[in-house]
Amino acid sequence: MRTLPHAPYLDAIEAALTEAKMEPEQADALVEDSYDQPYLRGVITLTPETSGIPADRYRHGLVLIWDWHTGRDKYYDRGPVWQWARLNDDGSNRDPEPLPVPGWVMPAMLTAAVATLAHTGTATPMTTGWHQHLRAPVQDACEAWAKE
Repeated sequence: MRTLPHAPYLDAIEAALTEAKMEPEQADALVEDSYDQPYLRGVITLTPETSGIPADRYRHGLVLIWDWHTGRDKYYDRGPVWQWARLNDDGSNRDPEPLPVPGWVMPAMLTAAVATLAHTGTATPMTTGWHQHLRAPVQDACEAWAKE
């Protein structure tokens, strides 16, 4: 089975969250479909039980969503974007909201933004992108995937 092109980035995010004692309950790299246009998606679930996020603020947890669109869908710009949403008791989530970070944010910077979101209800904006030498191979793999 072939590894999805964005899996290494999501693995780095999962490792950074785990190192910060916010271990994800689940982390998945997958291909989604929007109006018959496939796109890459990463979903990371954080819960009070596994991740240590405050149960009084996120009783059922929260979900981090990374999407990379090809630009062929008129509703989405090409490239990556981060969002987050509260989880409902049935496992579904509320409407996602933007995270104030670049689409290729450095894993440690995303972790800092998520930590402030978890503990204050508002994510601290982060502007540092993922280092070029780490990002370039994953970004190139996403671009190649879009051409398949």
